[in-house]
Amino acid sequence: MSLIASLQDRLPVVPAVEALLLGASSRRPLGTNVFDREWDLLIVLDTCRYDALRSLAGEYAFVDDVGSLYSLGSSTREWAANTFTEGYRERIAETAFVCSNAQVARTLEAGNAMESPLAQRVTSWDTVDPDAFHTFDSVSDYAPMDPFGGTCIPEIATDRAIRAGREVDAERMIVHYLPPHSPFRVDALRENRPLERYEYRPFDYLRDGGDREKVWAQYLDELRWVLDSVGVLLENVDAETAVVTADHGELFGHLGLYSHPTGVPHPGLRRVPWLETSATDTGSYEPRYEEPDRQRAPKETAKQLEYLGYR
Repeated sequence: MSLIASLQDRLPVVPAVEALLLGASSRRPLGTNVFDREWDLLIVLDTCRYDALRSLAGEYAFVDDVGSLYSLGSSTREWAANTFTEGYRERIAETAFVCSNAQVARTLEAGNAMESPLAQRVTSWDTVDPDAFHTFDSVSDYAPMDPFGGTCIPEIATDRAIRAGREVDAERMIVHYLPPHSPFRVDALRENRPLERYEYRPFDYLRDGGDREKVWAQYLDELRWVLDSVGVLLENVDAETAVVTADHGELFGHLGLYSHPTGVPHPGLRRVPWLETSATDTGSYEPRYEEPDRQRAPKETAKQLEYLGYR
């Protein structure tokens, strides 16, 4: 590995570098805020690359003309901190949010990108809290964890979103799914087996010289998993303009970078899909999952985030 690549791979864990990058991001974010676009339903696929979704055009009727935009962050917390801000409070107040990633709720509760103490001295965020939304359904706070200790499967998020679409009187809705975020679990779940290393810690596997094509193929299978669920959603809610996008992309070793380090303006992270379609509630599916009357214990949420690679 070159010296430059080695340094870049370490950027996320160097406090001074994180402070510099997030200080700039919090003051002059690069990219497009999704609230500057017109949509009724925004479907956010966590870590979905533009080229990955585009490669599946033709496999799904609604995946055809895949455009793109530049995200406001290279990680979920940076994206959430820069997207849900005071300047968009009026539109946020008209928005229902069904969210599977606990990082979003934690970011909004903190009012910043949950950066290091050093970075907090130089950042300036104006992020709103969860109560600013018309409805904020933090699915990760209560949905059953999959057998590997992770958060909810996309089918549960779809059930919650369909119910919200039919019952909640909001102008627009955001649905944030976790796949294709690692760990890559769909094949192991279907085959009732433990996760392989390239599925559980794919970026550690790649750093150790693992097969990139194997990891990429698994990433696409995770994307197909969530797109199957998106297809059900699009047939069971009404939205004149429905959009499939992502909070950020993913890196598989380009320039020595892996996963999605915060504050990095790499196009593989910041260029995300923007696929416009529509949705019509045909009534073909009735949600099965009901929200339980309990909140997940903090230690369970911490376990989820660790499982997702947020250490």
